[in-house]
Amino acid sequence: MQKRTRPHLPLVFLASLALLLGCTHGKPSLLTVQLCLNDDQGVSEFMSMMRSIAVAENLKFVDGGAETQRDLNTIGAKMDKLDTPGAVINIGFDRGNRNLMMGGNLGLPTYQVALGFSGDPNPSEAQHFADIVVKRLGARWQVETVPAGTGALPMKTCPGKI
Repeated sequence: MQKRTRPHLPLVFLASLALLLGCTHGKPSLLTVQLCLNDDQGVSEFMSMMRSIAVAENLKFVDGGAETQRDLNTIGAKMDKLDTPGAVINIGFDRGNRNLMMGGNLGLPTYQVALGFSGDPNPSEAQHFADIVVKRLGARWQVETVPAGTGALPMKTCPGKI
């Protein structure tokens, strides 16, 4: 059986992550936030909450964590968290062909997540959506806004491997 390869996936993910974390000169995110999920239970609750938000807002929830982890292992990426199954978070919300939000924990402690919200094509709708998500997350975790023009940095108090 021939193995199906997708050599473009790691590059797509890394480019997407760069956009999320503010490492490019492209259009900036409407809003970037970060939060610490604290432990495996927090990760489970976070993923359930994200799925719930997708259903409530009639969005497609994209969970690419396992595939991203597999692709990074395939290309030989050196990250401690790659040794732990399920440790990579790479999620997003899509509506049609538009990405409304994407998030992940690459370059951050295992239990820290950064989320970037797109302002396209309607900034007021995008802000309303971001407010809904941040409010839901804020009811459970402390959500910090990442200053515009910067990227998320590891939170000193958030546990987990980078």
